[in-house]
Amino acid sequence: MSTNPDHPMNPSKSSIFSHILAPVDFSKPCLHGLAAAVSLARRSGAKLTLLHVVKHLPHGSHVVLDAAGLRQDLLREAREKLAEFVATHVPEDVPAERVVKEGKAFDVIVREAGKRGCDLIVTATHGYTGLAHVLIGSTAERIVQHAACPVLVVRGRGESHGDELAPRWILVPTDFSENSRKAFPLASALAAEFGAKIILAHVKPGLPMTGEIPLNFTQQQIDTMHAQAETRLRKFRSEHFSEEMETTTLVLEGEAHQRLVKAIASDEPGLIVMATHGHTGWEHALIGSTAERVVRHAACSVLVVR
Repeated sequence: MSTNPDHPMNPSKSSIFSHILAPVDFSKPCLHGLAAAVSLARRSGAKLTLLHVVKHLPHGSHVVLDAAGLRQDLLREAREKLAEFVATHVPEDVPAERVVKEGKAFDVIVREAGKRGCDLIVTATHGYTGLAHVLIGSTAERIVQHAACPVLVVRGRGESHGDELAPRWILVPTDFSENSRKAFPLASALAAEFGAKIILAHVKPGLPMTGEIPLNFTQQQIDTMHAQAETRLRKFRSEHFSEEMETTTLVLEGEAHQRLVKAIASDEPGLIVMATHGHTGWEHALIGSTAERVVRHAACSVLVVR
């Protein structure tokens, strides 16, 4: 297994990505993310860095006296475990640099990706929802919120851990904003690379309801608004996607993340590529992020572009 960062890349490969960072925590979900990272690195000829983060030692009265010695032991064991993990799960034809750091996982991952000039982070999600998500949160969602580069959040399909990323369709949500268009170039490049169909989707806010009857709207007016949205979306598609690319449009109505998640039910492997507004601090606490909610609930992998 080569760990030479200067390993020559195949010039005939696509160049969608040049440096991919993949966090490794040795869990089963991690294997899904690793498989996707390896397949993308192989396709792109990209450098691959595998990062394992060791938690800080606890502070306080119960910490052992020889904290420095224990820290070095933990780091050494982590390096040995990562080397064994890579030898077992990463093919020899994919050069990978192994890195072990200490700290809070999402913070170290984001910092290392920026420091190393990575243009993609590939991470798996453990898929916590409900009370478990409230209590422990999601490292993947925090990476999505803070990373400066695109983040691919991989959700495994079944028990197989060796599945490469091979989407047959790519769902691209848009609200017609300039921000949403940031996802279009990467979605187009991936669609061309995999021969996938682009599904350009727009979610209209749901109408206010009293019982089963919309307030002040006739069915004809509702149908007219839907048709107008479809017309605008088709025009948007022609303006931003090549005519040679297989594309279709989809207008939905309701809560954005819920409708997008429901729209992707398919036996074929797919991918959602979407932009995030990147809210942080109090603004994020108040309104959250559609991208993070899609990451949390989608059955397929999600690529988030800032």
